[in-house]
Amino acid sequence: MKLFVCTFALAAAFGVQTFAQQMPTDDPVATAPVKFGALALGPRLSVSNVGIDSNVFNEASNPKSDFTITVSPSTNVWLRTQRGLLSINGALDAVHFNQYSSESSINSRATGQYEYRFNRLRPFVNARTLNTRERPGYEIDVRARRYETEFGGGVDSRVMSKGTLGVAYRHTQYTFDGDAVFNGRPLNDTLSRTLKSAEVNWRHRLTTQTTWLVRGLREQQRFENEPRRNSNGARFKAGFELGQFALIRGTAIVGFLNLAPSDGASFEKYSGATADVDVAYTAPTRTRLGLGVDRDVQYSSDFLEVYYLQTGWTATVTQRLIGRWDLQLQGGQDRLNFEGIAARAGGDRVDTVDRFGGGIGFEIRPGTRISFDVRAFQRDSPVPSRDYNTLRAGLSVNYGL
Repeated sequence: MKLFVCTFALAAAFGVQTFAQQMPTDDPVATAPVKFGALALGPRLSVSNVGIDSNVFNEASNPKSDFTITVSPSTNVWLRTQRGLLSINGALDAVHFNQYSSESSINSRATGQYEYRFNRLRPFVNARTLNTRERPGYEIDVRARRYETEFGGGVDSRVMSKGTLGVAYRHTQYTFDGDAVFNGRPLNDTLSRTLKSAEVNWRHRLTTQTTWLVRGLREQQRFENEPRRNSNGARFKAGFELGQFALIRGTAIVGFLNLAPSDGASFEKYSGATADVDVAYTAPTRTRLGLGVDRDVQYSSDFLEVYYLQTGWTATVTQRLIGRWDLQLQGGQDRLNFEGIAARAGGDRVDTVDRFGGGIGFEIRPGTRISFDVRAFQRDSPVPSRDYNTLRAGLSVNYGL
């Protein structure tokens, strides 16, 4: 908790500092690189992970290595309609493994929102879709096809000159392929579910670069094939949103979650802290420091346990070298606390994943960068078959207009 308090204090102290006198516009059409009247585009192309994955299947023994490459075209699309704005983002990932072709996949994701601005009201509707075989987290090691579809909407109302009151609703469907199996159990049985969430939020602009945020949410999770996992939850969140020109920028939000079974008895409820912190500070020495902290409940694929508490942190140091060259170092850890699952006599199961690595990069021009990165992961668990080490090393190129 001291970490969060310090983060908030720094945000409040330095949020008013800026790197430039000119404020950024909130009109993406005006700042987009490609414009056709009221229509604007922001295309990007990323070629990443061009190198070796030393443990393709996250195996505890006899790991298999392979050459891999990921090609990811994406684009942002904006369309102005009088006071309305349509925003769409679409991306495609083509993942290739040279030897183990069963791990290759085509993944897609898209988000869209339409908003209409009156003098003080801003109603909006939005939608999101995901179709991927990327692992959903550190618990599941198989690359299983999963789908997410979401739609929602809401309205923001400006209160006086610095406050905004908002209400929102979202409906999300999570589905796994019927043949996707992990640890002998179909993932569709334990993880396919529907989330319904209603939210009330308040934003108050403290400075041009600092906004105070308070959110209250009610959530309802309903599982298609495991009704004992059905839950009702209440969340409260508060924190800062810091503009891109603030000395410390990003988001720093902490909260409280109360999660309980809908029938009152199927599993042990959770009441505790959550966190979503992603902040960065750039020093006069051209050193950039980044800190991320995440803490939340995640649903488990294990039949004996409904959820686990995941707590993680990531620290990043980026140093600008000569000219356009930069060096980056990164480290972090995630703890997966499976309360109620006794992996060994006398104790609950706690898995830890240590992450560390670094890379060197060169900025060809603004928006275009090439880098060589090395990332190492090590998972330790009371269950010996859950341990693994892996090293991923390769080139990445990001190109944007």
